[in-house]
Amino acid sequence: MLDKIYKTEALLPFLKEECCENEVCISFDAGINKEDYVVIKVDDYYNTLKLDKTPPSPDCLIIRKCEYSGYGLTIVELKNIKSADGFKIDNMIGKFNTCINDFIMVRFKDLLFRDYVDIKLYFVSKINSYDNDRDLGLKLETLIETKFHYNGKKHMIRATLPNPTIKKCY
Repeated sequence: MLDKIYKTEALLPFLKEECCENEVCISFDAGINKEDYVVIKVDDYYNTLKLDKTPPSPDCLIIRKCEYSGYGLTIVELKNIKSADGFKIDNMIGKFNTCINDFIMVRFKDLLFRDYVDIKLYFVSKINSYDNDRDLGLKLETLIETKFHYNGKKHMIRATLPNPTIKKCY
């Protein structure tokens, strides 16, 4: 699968070695070899389409080869923010919906639509969930309680501080 992604001309300009945006990043477990994953900059892809209305889209889609068989899928939105003013719930939910329901299930269905062994959705920011900001708490709670449907299963977003580690999947 990874070889097919690397040979897909429409994706080549958006394949990167890391998932970083505005000094907010994710990292990979030391046991994951670089040839066992691919990072697709989904937001960059949509921004080049010159659509009348560009849909919200996440920063990265990561496909990684699992240890024994199959593949893992990780969708990541990176925000260099510390407060609730830095994001809108509808926009954030739209980013994950666009990636799942358009990018994976329509535009690159033959390549990306499959039954993944492991699926993770991340919202990575400098927001500290222990702050006593009522608006922030409500926004984060709404975001992490939103269910995204993929291939008959429900998945939820994990809100985390910068540099979460993408682990091996088995």
